[in-house]
Amino acid sequence: MTRATRRSGVVLVVLGVLGGLYFWLSDPRYGPEARATPQGAADVRHWLYRLRGSPQNPVDAANTAWLSTAVGLAGSLTVLGIGGWLLTRRAV
Repeated sequence: MTRATRRSGVVLVVLGVLGGLYFWLSDPRYGPEARATPQGAADVRHWLYRLRGSPQNPVDAANTAWLSTAVGLAGSLTVLGIGGWLLTRRAV
């Protein structure tokens, strides 16, 4: 296997993990809990609240976001799988 193929596999694995992490963080139902009011200058939970939006009803937000989260996680797992497959290829 050439170095370019292995490098592509590593890049795809990293992108798959980052994509899955993003879709998990941005999901209001399965992601970590967010805060509406900041507790300090760099409050990560407040930034999650800003990322997800500020819906009036959290149940509606979870129902609206489930499809995009499922599609995003499926795409991230596909990219991760392709990257893993490229990493396991033998040298020819």
